[in-house]
Amino acid sequence: MRRVAIALLAAGVFAAGIHWGTFAVGGSDSYCYVHQAEGWASGTLQVAEPLALEAPWPDAPRTFAPAGHIPSPTLRGAHVPICPAGLSIFMAPVLRGGTAVGWSSAVFLVVPLFGALLVCATYVLGSRFSPGVGVASAVLVACSPAFLFQLVQPMSDVPAAALWVLAVACATSRSRRAPLIAGLATSAAILVRPNLLPLGVILGWWFVLDSDSGDGSTHDSDLGDGSTHDSDSGDGSTQGVESGREGGLTPMAVFASASAVGCVAVALIQQKFYGSPFSSGYGALSGLFATEHIVPNAMRYAAWLWQSHTPVWLLALGAPFLIPSRLTALLFALIIANVVCYLPYVVFNDWWYLRFLLPGIAMLIVLTVASIDAIVRTKRIRAAVTTAATIAICLLFIREVRARNVLDLQRLERRYERAGIYVAAQLPPNAIVITSWESGSVRFYGHRKTLVWDALDAAWLDRALAYLRMRGYEPYLLFEGWEEPIFRQRFSASTMAKLDWPPAAEIAGQVRIYRPDDRERYLRGDAAPTEYAR
Repeated sequence: MRRVAIALLAAGVFAAGIHWGTFAVGGSDSYCYVHQAEGWASGTLQVAEPLALEAPWPDAPRTFAPAGHIPSPTLRGAHVPICPAGLSIFMAPVLRGGTAVGWSSAVFLVVPLFGALLVCATYVLGSRFSPGVGVASAVLVACSPAFLFQLVQPMSDVPAAALWVLAVACATSRSRRAPLIAGLATSAAILVRPNLLPLGVILGWWFVLDSDSGDGSTHDSDLGDGSTHDSDSGDGSTQGVESGREGGLTPMAVFASASAVGCVAVALIQQKFYGSPFSSGYGALSGLFATEHIVPNAMRYAAWLWQSHTPVWLLALGAPFLIPSRLTALLFALIIANVVCYLPYVVFNDWWYLRFLLPGIAMLIVLTVASIDAIVRTKRIRAAVTTAATIAICLLFIREVRARNVLDLQRLERRYERAGIYVAAQLPPNAIVITSWESGSVRFYGHRKTLVWDALDAAWLDRALAYLRMRGYEPYLLFEGWEEPIFRQRFSASTMAKLDWPPAAEIAGQVRIYRPDDRERYLRGDAAPTEYAR
């Protein structure tokens, strides 16, 4: 019955991801993942841009690298994604299959599918304490504001969390296949989010301790409070691990071998894209990580978690005393590792950067529910108290979801698609769009070349426009409203940067497209009226 309920919950999560999903490629992250998926699907990962090779202004390749991309260090004139390849690799077959049947939007199904997987994996992991804890934990994860915010976007946070929680759920299974399956899940998780490799090291240590225990078996008394049932052991097995070895290998060796696949894949991909297995698209580590980031990030993450997920998570801090076990210690170690990986990282100011901690948040929820369950000593009322607490917390989570406009992202992100479709339909085939934030969506939906203006030397705007015209392109300027003042300031020496003539088009009241040639016509009193598109 519980498994039926979890299956329905997972289906509901998937449906929510589809119903409220943005289904849009716009910002740097979403374009980075989807465009890279196109490359994996087609087998063409890097293509040189002739203009990037021939343009006369400084650092020309950077101006032709759209949002979420950098100039390729390995192929002159090409650009490569800054984001890891894992999610895009999962997207590629779905994108290819969807395109084959005329449904390119199929790529947006991938993250909701991982959302359903996260809910199921959380249930299995929580069931290591008790079946009730498993169900309650899955429900709370499904209602988590941080989870729902990422569920509706084509980004890697939900897939990374799903794969890490799956790896932990498999590692704590009593199946003798646990090391292999946990290793493969860890391998996939590393491919999706390589910087969380320390979580894999901790899981490896779990298998070391398992091997040291004698026969390698994992007993209920080692996992939680002793209430774990065989029917919730992950694989349905009623037997413990028959042997600590399989095929002559220890569990740790099996896990390490399976995990190494992802590490090797990451190294090969980074060698291909960035010229070194130790390089990434995000740049030098010294520019991303610093000790002075630790305190500001710690304060922000704690405050955001308190505000968006209520202070109830503090109950998890009592888990080592309420339910002392190796499983509790494992989850604590993984949560701490997840946080430590991001404390020195760049400081952000938006609450939804809790997304970095989503694997840890799912495990924190499991420990919170397990602590509530353990506080109630009377078995007759334990289920009622846990159920009531779960419902109350869910209502608070949903209130935060509504207050933070999580389910309104579809409307907010739709401008990317609308602007791109307008470009495709209304701009001439030889148009080149000078833009920044929407450079990905213009390429994806509008199928036009772009030049990123905030990568262009401040002294080169007028000369760049003249050069593009000489090459046979008709330049257009495309901005979101907040970009225009920045554009004016950056190119203040250029009269063209004044944007003192009516735009050729305004889309959804948020995006404006200017035709530079219209300025002279406007000054002569002969400008065409602005076209307003919804």
